[in-house]
Amino acid sequence: MSLSTRFVSNNELWNEIHKHVSKAKQVRAAIAYLGQHGADLLPLTSGNKLVVDMSLGAVRQGVTDPREIRKLMNRGVKVFSRGSLHAKFMVIDKTLITSSANVSKNSNQVLDEAGVITTDPAAIRRAIDFFERLCTEPVREHYLKECIKAYRPPKFKAAKGSEARKRKRGRRIVQAKLWFIGGLEELNLSEEDAASIEKIEKRAEGKLRNPDKTYVSWIRYSRLPKFFDQIQSGDWVIDCTFDGRTRYISAPTQVLSKDTWKSRKGKKYYMLMLEVPYAGEMMSLNEFRRKVRLLEPGLNRNNPRSRPIENNVHADEILKLWTPSGRLSHRNK
Repeated sequence: MSLSTRFVSNNELWNEIHKHVSKAKQVRAAIAYLGQHGADLLPLTSGNKLVVDMSLGAVRQGVTDPREIRKLMNRGVKVFSRGSLHAKFMVIDKTLITSSANVSKNSNQVLDEAGVITTDPAAIRRAIDFFERLCTEPVREHYLKECIKAYRPPKFKAAKGSEARKRKRGRRIVQAKLWFIGGLEELNLSEEDAASIEKIEKRAEGKLRNPDKTYVSWIRYSRLPKFFDQIQSGDWVIDCTFDGRTRYISAPTQVLSKDTWKSRKGKKYYMLMLEVPYAGEMMSLNEFRRKVRLLEPGLNRNNPRSRPIENNVHADEILKLWTPSGRLSHRNK
């Protein structure tokens, strides 16, 4: 049996939740708080089970909205309340998703959330057993009515304070993409140009995440490539370089920044600054093509073009060809 375990975050996490729940025959969801719009964010249907903190304290604080619970119960969802619940996990048929996310608009659109998706049968068995032990207090009609009366919408501070918090918190983190960059050739720089580029490298060194095990390198373009605005700091890159005899694929690197540089002749270049592992190992393009041809047929070419790997499952499988330190994985040698 092929097992799969993946780390997901933010939009990808919610996309996976929606995708799995919408197709599922059976869902067991343990979610601490289910707030406004929760019935739409978690589209459970008849026969599904939900455990949630619907204590009067949670209802009065507005973190669980009993009106959303009523919508789910009207669909035939079996709902249980547990005041001590803080867990957030779902067993969706033969898949387990466990994460930091409550079911709320804030979690869906604002907060940084992360989790793991796995098909490991042992983990799923334990999750089901734990879930069933939580199902001790079914929500009945009379208690639901009591909660609806007690419910108070969550209170927020004035818009000015809210905006200040948003600025301080910063933008929501976007899941890093994997980019394949092809058509590169090894360069021989003059001493003057090498010294000039070293100044840009020094600036990028301050952004190294693991300076003891990585160093700064770069890719330069004489014209602005179409993808340059799309690629972001933190994105993964694997590149294909021609050394005059063969094409080879370097170990995965991460984008540090984008910059510009002028050569001694005054020509402007666009620079993609990269964090490169010291222990990184290369593989030939032919070997790489054999390993990815079923995953990404578009890369199975003599000179593959630069593009993002849109499918995150495929991206993860490609990254697994190397260890986190950049060495070729034993199973792929």
